[in-house]
Amino acid sequence: MKQFKFSILVIYLVSFVFAGTDGTIRGQVKDAEGSPLPGVQLFIPDLSMGAIADINGNYIILNLPVGSYDVKVMMIGYQTQTMKEVDVIMDQTVWLNFTMAIAAIEGDEVEVYGEKPLVEKGQTSRKITINSETIESLPIRDLNEIYALQSGVVRVQSRTHGIPDYEEKGLEEIHVRGGRSGEIAYMMDGMYLRNPIYNVIGNGTRLNLMALRQLDWQPGGFNAEYGDAMSAVSNLHTRSGGKSFQYGMRYETSGIGASLGSRYDELRGYDDISIGLGGPIWGLSKLTYWISGEYTNNASARVFEFDDKVYQTLPELQSDGSNYQEYMNILNQNKENLVQPWDTQEGFRGFGFRKTWDVFGKLTYKPTNKIRINASYWQVANHQKVFSPAFMYWDDGQTELFQDTYRGYLEYNQSVTSRTFFTVRATRFIQDRFLGVRWKDSDNDGRPDWYEWRHSAGPYEDTSDPYNPDMVPYSLSDNGDTLYYTMVDPRSGWYVGAKPGLYNWDTAEDFTDLNGNGIWDEGEPWVDRDAAGYTNGQWDGPEQVAALYFRDGDYWLEPEMYEDFSPFIDYNYLQNSIGLHPSIHPQAFPQFSPNAQYLGLRYSGFSDDPNYFMPSFGGYVWNEGRIFGGNSNLYNKSRAETNELRIDVTSQLTDKLKIRTGFDYKSHKLDFYEVSSPWLGEGAMVQTFAEFWEDTGPDSLLPTDDGYEEPDRGEGNNRYDPGEPYADANKNGKWDAYREPEEISAYIQNTFEVPWMVINAGVRIDAVNYNTQVWADTLGKFSPGNPWFYSDLNDNGIWDQGSEPATNLAGVAHQKVLFTDTKWTYKISPRLGFSHVITDQATFTFNYGIYYQTPTYQNVFLRTNMLEDPEELFETSSDPKIGNANMTAMRTESYSFAFNIQFNRYWAFTLGGYNKNMAQNLFYRTNRSGVYEYKVFSNGDYGSARGIEFMLQNRGMWFNTMLQYTYSIAKANSAHDWAGDTGMYVDAPSNEYRMSYDRPHDLTLSIYSKLPLGINAGITAFYQSGAPYTPLIFDGRDPKVDVKNPNSKRQAPYKNVNLLLTKAFNYYGLTVNMGLNIQNVFNLKNDLDIWPLTGIAADPGKYYTDQVGLPDAQHDKPSSYYDRPWMYYSPRQMNFYIRIDFK
Repeated sequence: MKQFKFSILVIYLVSFVFAGTDGTIRGQVKDAEGSPLPGVQLFIPDLSMGAIADINGNYIILNLPVGSYDVKVMMIGYQTQTMKEVDVIMDQTVWLNFTMAIAAIEGDEVEVYGEKPLVEKGQTSRKITINSETIESLPIRDLNEIYALQSGVVRVQSRTHGIPDYEEKGLEEIHVRGGRSGEIAYMMDGMYLRNPIYNVIGNGTRLNLMALRQLDWQPGGFNAEYGDAMSAVSNLHTRSGGKSFQYGMRYETSGIGASLGSRYDELRGYDDISIGLGGPIWGLSKLTYWISGEYTNNASARVFEFDDKVYQTLPELQSDGSNYQEYMNILNQNKENLVQPWDTQEGFRGFGFRKTWDVFGKLTYKPTNKIRINASYWQVANHQKVFSPAFMYWDDGQTELFQDTYRGYLEYNQSVTSRTFFTVRATRFIQDRFLGVRWKDSDNDGRPDWYEWRHSAGPYEDTSDPYNPDMVPYSLSDNGDTLYYTMVDPRSGWYVGAKPGLYNWDTAEDFTDLNGNGIWDEGEPWVDRDAAGYTNGQWDGPEQVAALYFRDGDYWLEPEMYEDFSPFIDYNYLQNSIGLHPSIHPQAFPQFSPNAQYLGLRYSGFSDDPNYFMPSFGGYVWNEGRIFGGNSNLYNKSRAETNELRIDVTSQLTDKLKIRTGFDYKSHKLDFYEVSSPWLGEGAMVQTFAEFWEDTGPDSLLPTDDGYEEPDRGEGNNRYDPGEPYADANKNGKWDAYREPEEISAYIQNTFEVPWMVINAGVRIDAVNYNTQVWADTLGKFSPGNPWFYSDLNDNGIWDQGSEPATNLAGVAHQKVLFTDTKWTYKISPRLGFSHVITDQATFTFNYGIYYQTPTYQNVFLRTNMLEDPEELFETSSDPKIGNANMTAMRTESYSFAFNIQFNRYWAFTLGGYNKNMAQNLFYRTNRSGVYEYKVFSNGDYGSARGIEFMLQNRGMWFNTMLQYTYSIAKANSAHDWAGDTGMYVDAPSNEYRMSYDRPHDLTLSIYSKLPLGINAGITAFYQSGAPYTPLIFDGRDPKVDVKNPNSKRQAPYKNVNLLLTKAFNYYGLTVNMGLNIQNVFNLKNDLDIWPLTGIAADPGKYYTDQVGLPDAQHDKPSSYYDRPWMYYSPRQMNFYIRIDFK
């Protein structure tokens, strides 16, 4: 049998956007004379799937997994044709029309290579598909860089414009088409991925690129299957094992640049290694696997280059004065440089670190050509410490973040008939987060640093010295003749010698403290309690309420152990450390009075006084805001669990009508605990999703209750113990430390197609129940902003209407609060899109939709555990804020259109526009109850976004290019949920102004090119308008914020070019790629943050620079205060990489 093989180029058409993780191939088969050929067999060998042409030669193959496949067309008496490398793309139909010639010789076969059209005739909205090969060919290191490559996407990294604490919490702030952050549906294999507490992704959801098969990005206009998103949909399709074994390894490092003398690359310490392998399981041809993982280490999270003005250590003066001139030269140089004594390092410095690893595994089983089963597991671990200007000289007290993500996925897909199939998917997504400070004992004296900062070493000091093992906290008797060592911390209950943790001393047995050290010592008398949990004949000490979290070789502080950093800012820490020195301590040397000991810590003004940086006797001193003790102000611990079940059914009812319908159910279990400024005690901002309880101990008795005798174990420990009274907000019969909201959605999507138009129409319904309680009025209606109180005269916990008075003012006898249960609420979202075919290579598309999104659960459940006691809620914070479980979904109404024209085989462009009206966004509404004023999260913010989009594509033999440009305007009355903290809401459109994420001009360019010597080059380039800012204007001699013109000026635009150079070598089945990845090729210096007086990062303005000088009435800043390299984007980065693949 003789085979004739030749290659021809065929253009096939890609059609409508439809839902799911599958694609479709359809078309018509004719003979050489143009007559339909019924009975032709079409077959996809890799999938063992196919179809037979009907009487009109038409065929359709549904339910194809995303990927690239060969399609074989066969009929007796005709040449067999094989269409090679047909790309099946999610939600799209590939049209393949075949013309079959009569076989001259038996066994004739034709190989056909397909080429995707640059204009997809049936696509009704903008959608970009990026496969793994494209990602490998461009200078892209992670998925966030793929998002940033799309025009209309704004990734905010600014410390002044961004959402507070996002970087510290490891969260990404990404805006699409003028929407707020958190409006993107992140999905993997068709199932939701993001953390529902925050509604965003971050470093804890990094998927290694070797596990990625394809990314689909749709910025608006998505169909009815997709809900809980208002701006965009991102769907990651993971890789499956193939019919043959394959593996790959990739290693990228900054070490090459470091070895060439780059201090910057050395401090970055970037190393990334990825490994992947997969194929069939031996002996089970229908079962395949894929396993891949990636480990990324950044020795420094950020690297900055500082100026060369540094403090030089002064020599010790000789008794004979021989080195006095040297001493004065160095001192005068330090004064001239206006530097602080801790500013000792010039040039590049690294800060923080970031370590991330993830592993992905997937099994695929195909028992028949109609059934496909996928099961996968994905785990991510991230540990990082970011840069903080306040901690730039000392970061022991700075927070570190741990993020752990676990995801299991199961999919069952079955074709019921050749035109109908269904898919059942289930996932379990868990993300643990911990943000805290390490337990440190710097001098190894058994007393941790926080303990020595909190407790003074004698009556003359405010602290002890955590760096001196010979100095520990103590106190003196009133007459000063007896010394007592401080052994217990009253706030945390921890005592010297105990295991790290929190302890409750109220439950310890009473004892006589003979030596006054606060703890029981052998031989001291005690009162032996006869109660449950106590041991007769033995002193029972405090119960351990909570053991400290242990990870990475250390314990981590609980909020009760955090210590205020304010006393350790700038010169204060020098005063503390010098004042604690034994040589001048008043207790050791009574001739030094408590005031006299600090005389040496002030600047006398004499020319040879080295303390020019300390307060003068006139009270003048530098203020820079650098921290040298205490702890950061944030503690966060959370766990989000989401279980999701999804069922989709798809049917091609007729040749013109395709319908898909589906159902999705999500249940969440959200445990959240966060404390801001913990050292404020009851005044700290505490957020928790736990249900309310009374800390009585298991006996349920308070000291004011009848029958109360003494504290029992558990009383007053700030932790729930079984038996304590609680509010069962979710009505499940037990106390919960978490909340369990539920979400249900359903949709129906239809696509009707005729030769000149595709109509894509659908509708979805989204429902949510927060499963909690909300304040109610006397009619039982929701009153989330104002509590109503009643007198529970019979203590039955129920308002007996008519016999028990009720009022909206606190202070009634036997006071209780009225509540009502949350109910299911729902929203209906219509979607409509069409594509009108103007010519074979030109279309006009239009899309309309209403999109809803559930409020972020952090804002729904904020401090709702305290609703049972409104007065305590209002009084325990200087600025009380409350969540609201009566909020409705946020709403966006969007229109978009586009002209899509392919004017030859290689070039095509798209010109379109969009309009978005956003409403019911979240903000703080100021409310009052009696004498109290507080803020409640509510719906009410609004905004609008409009834009024009242009995309130019080129596909050639040597170059492949995509240029995207967006001109847009994004306006609203606040930038994010927590920004709306300005008082009563007023429906005033004049308050709408440009947002900090508004970027009128956004241009991105990606080029892939083949160069001489077999070198491939990938280029990405960016131009984006700078962020708007509110300028400072002079009011007299001093500047003030121009509140009448918010965001009325704009900083300089962002420009950047990245380059990837690769060279491939083939060795006996191995492909070795070596390359150089250069970020910011031209080393452009882009402003990240600016000074609002000048609008640039390099100069704060003469008004401020005039404040730099030796401390006096006009000068309070050192030169280093305005040396701020973190106000710029990163300079050039060079990474070498090598990749090895075997197929």
